[in-house]
Amino acid sequence: MSAEPTERPDPVEPTGTIPHGEPLSWPLVERRRGTSAFDAAERRAGDGGPATRQTRSGVNEVAPLAPFRIVALAGAIVRGFHDFAWRNWNLTVCTAIVVLYTAFVVWRPIAHTSEARSRLRTVVDAAIITGVVTLTGGWVSPFALCLVPTAMLASFVGGTVFSAQTLSAASVLITLRYFVDVGPRDGLADAVLWVGLLSLVTATSGLSFHTAQVSATERQVALDRVGKLAEANALLFALQRVAQTLPASLDLEEVLDATVARVQSLLDAAMLTILLVADAPDQFETVRAVGHRPHVRLHADDLPTPLREARTAPKTVQHELLDTLALGARSGLYAAMRARGSLVGLIAVESPEPGHFGPQQAEVLHGLTEPFGIAIDNAKLFRRLRSASADEERNRIARDLHDHIGSSLAYLGFEIDRSISVAERGEPVEQALRELRAQVTTMVGEVRETLYDLRSDVSESRDLASTLGEFVERLRGRSGIDVTFECDQRVRLGLTAERELWHVAREALINVERHAQATRATVEWRSTETSAVLTVRDNGVGILFGSGRVDSYGLRGMRERVAAIDGQMTTESSTTGTVIRVVLQDPKGVRRWD
Repeated sequence: MSAEPTERPDPVEPTGTIPHGEPLSWPLVERRRGTSAFDAAERRAGDGGPATRQTRSGVNEVAPLAPFRIVALAGAIVRGFHDFAWRNWNLTVCTAIVVLYTAFVVWRPIAHTSEARSRLRTVVDAAIITGVVTLTGGWVSPFALCLVPTAMLASFVGGTVFSAQTLSAASVLITLRYFVDVGPRDGLADAVLWVGLLSLVTATSGLSFHTAQVSATERQVALDRVGKLAEANALLFALQRVAQTLPASLDLEEVLDATVARVQSLLDAAMLTILLVADAPDQFETVRAVGHRPHVRLHADDLPTPLREARTAPKTVQHELLDTLALGARSGLYAAMRARGSLVGLIAVESPEPGHFGPQQAEVLHGLTEPFGIAIDNAKLFRRLRSASADEERNRIARDLHDHIGSSLAYLGFEIDRSISVAERGEPVEQALRELRAQVTTMVGEVRETLYDLRSDVSESRDLASTLGEFVERLRGRSGIDVTFECDQRVRLGLTAERELWHVAREALINVERHAQATRATVEWRSTETSAVLTVRDNGVGILFGSGRVDSYGLRGMRERVAAIDGQMTTESSTTGTVIRVVLQDPKGVRRWD
């Protein structure tokens, strides 16, 4: 991030977005660290502007000196006006020198800093004024007034001690020369008067300097606090904009692509690498690499030094070493992505330029790692759940095919073998072929019904009552079972709850059709704002007395679905029938009918 002083707008409102590929700017922080009013004051410092002194705490502002110099020069000219003559050429020449020098220092003022150059110019200033005063009469010289701004300048540049040293040397030289001209007895009173006056000016200016220094220190402390708040504000604002665009997808590839895009939009990342924890112990798999050719898989011991440090570091690790992940990188930021207290992966942002990243970029990356770690962990968990759901669905489809189509195919094969035997004996096979054709027609209908059942589902536009009613009609038509549907749906549940209840009801009704040997069945669905009840009952032989194992009817899967929506499922079974009931108390996502 550049610290070059430029004009910047006010901080952007949170409705803004970060363009892709644009480095993150910190307007408040850069404005504070860039060219400020204090820097401009320092360049203007001197006799013509606010007298300032640069300290470790900041810039101190004190009184301007140009008016004092002009007033002192005017007073000297008025005081010595009657003494100007060709015979008094030294006064005329010294007046011209002081006029030219005053104009020069007003035009090119001495900077009020403690630098060696300013101190040297102050000493030269004191020497010029001391020489003029000495040549034009000593303490009775009209230019003795010019020593007042000189004393003030020395105090502003170097403080009270420096001013006292400079004015003491000047006073000694002037006094010695003055004593030669008028004698110690006659000149002592004038010398004491002027030395006392200059001492008072030095003390007053030194006190003003000290007060300004303390004030500037306190102001700089306040500015530092404001600056830290500005940095925190800029960081929080950037992270808030990041949070608004965090990946909401549960697809791992989309989450990784979104992670790369967000990091590139916030940081000037020439080389970016994302490594995820692999299934093997202490193995990391490179899943995204930008700007370099990565190693596909790395052992924890083979990771570069900064990445090994980032595995356990609480914050972003900033390095400028040759031991980088990408070939040719000279600086980088390295951070760990964690979720649920465990390491999910590592992220490396590197650049071929040394010192390319600063503390603000490190803070931004640190702020990104936790949300991205959670997003990646969610996507990985969803992938596992999706795989488990797919396995469960495949098993259910296989069970349906085995229960319906498998037995029909076995029967079809048996009939074909019987027809071949009849043909080999020379007997007519027309009747056998007709039976085979009827069986094939039945199988086609069963396959169509099975596929229709698999495609049926609850959606935003199709509620549970409609789906159940349609399924009951098909079941009644194909099975001959007297199935009735009783519905009192006053509210709709959340889509997730209705889908789970639909799968439970379908599984229960298919069990009635295939295993219960029932002649009658009833499906009841009732929903209110406070409860929902789904009941499936039949007059069959019961679960324990039907064909197959106790757990072969999908009861375990039904209970898992009910538990997923915080419901309770009860099963009552005897030789006179079975009742399966699902109850939800205070169901989530309830929507009233308009």
